[in-house]
Amino acid sequence: MTLWFDVTDLRHWGLGHLTGIQRTSVSVLAELLTIRNDIELFAFDSANKVLRKVDIHSLAPVIRDSLASTRGVNGDGQKTEPVSSCRQITPVTGRARRQLKSAIRKKLKELLGDEATDALRETRRAFGNFLRAVRKQISMRIARTDRPFKIAGPVLFKKGDVCISLSATWGFQDYGEGLAAYKQASGAAYINLIYDLIPALFPAWMPPHHSEVFTRWVTQQIANSDLILTISQFQKNEIAHFIETERLASRSVEVIRLGDNPNMNSGLPVELLPRPRYVPERKFVICVSTIDPRKNQGLLYRVWQRLVEELGPDCPQLLLIGTPHPHVSDFLHQIRYDRSVNKVIVHLADVSDEELAWYYKHCAFTIYPSIYEGWGLPISESLSLGRYCIAGNRTSLPEAGGDLVDYFDPFDFAACYKLVYRAVTDPDYVQAYEERIRTNYVPYSWAQTAAHISGIVDRLSDPDRGRVD
Repeated sequence: MTLWFDVTDLRHWGLGHLTGIQRTSVSVLAELLTIRNDIELFAFDSANKVLRKVDIHSLAPVIRDSLASTRGVNGDGQKTEPVSSCRQITPVTGRARRQLKSAIRKKLKELLGDEATDALRETRRAFGNFLRAVRKQISMRIARTDRPFKIAGPVLFKKGDVCISLSATWGFQDYGEGLAAYKQASGAAYINLIYDLIPALFPAWMPPHHSEVFTRWVTQQIANSDLILTISQFQKNEIAHFIETERLASRSVEVIRLGDNPNMNSGLPVELLPRPRYVPERKFVICVSTIDPRKNQGLLYRVWQRLVEELGPDCPQLLLIGTPHPHVSDFLHQIRYDRSVNKVIVHLADVSDEELAWYYKHCAFTIYPSIYEGWGLPISESLSLGRYCIAGNRTSLPEAGGDLVDYFDPFDFAACYKLVYRAVTDPDYVQAYEERIRTNYVPYSWAQTAAHISGIVDRLSDPDRGRVD
């Protein structure tokens, strides 16, 4: 039996840091490579409409960086040795690249000044987002025919193999059709992780046409899957309801828990991490998330406007750490040019894992006001590092935080402000809460996530396994 791991989107990842889905894929892959000897990587080539066997060297540089920093340490902190050729990862110089970029930014500020440099950075980021959106839209709008997908060349899988996809593959034309053809021709089993159904359920939060493309993709993925994985009981219920509403064939859905990622894949204790490129000027709070209408950072903007009025120079900085969504340019413009808060609210986009770990370690507390989530990784990251967190009370977030988080309705400004004000002005309350977190929170490692998935794979590959519930 071979376990085929889908790296389709990891080959084309263009950002300098990982976001949720890619972090999950990389973290699980790194841990699987330490406990299994039967893993091969595959990717769908949209241009040639073929599934190909690939190796780690074909992945994007930031993906190789993360795998290289994670490999060699198992879930118990013990050193491991590579056991197959797909583990041979050439060391890369991600830190050197970041240092070079930091030096260039510093020089630009000397030449142009802070405002012009910031404007240039925003223009470059917006243009990059525009190009990615255009490429994705072109791919999505290419006309499809009803002709069956034809496999070019030998079938990659064989009967008894298991294929697993933890990837964001909805932007790759013909992916679902191609996977179905290879699965049918080989008899291999297929496991797919559906993180959430947000694009299908909430098109208002998505770029034009994305909802239709995602809905088509998720429908195909459900049809292709022998087993569906998801990341919370809330999402399991959402998927079951979607299958029933869309009258799709029934599928087993199993919940896996995501790792807490306490060291941000750095391989170093948090205490030994270097200072980040941006060091806050005073006490600070962090919100770690894509900058997105669904993530609800607009609520924090209004809360901090009030905090500045009430607390003046004692108001902490708010660091919004995350990649901007295409729909938030107006929001970022507001916080940049609102003189009441533009020195207090700071947006940081390209933050490395080491820098993120430093911010978690040194912040006053964390906040996560999201309206809808599949899980809530920033909550579990915060708790795993013993940090007090304030979060929205809807969808899956209470599953991620349990009774160790202070919750508020994400549509209730007054409730959010009350919790934030108390956390800012009553550090003894926060300290007592953090003592309770450190006493009661049980961290969950990516090694545990991978071990759970590995057990599912073994069950599915066993010809006498029976039905997987």
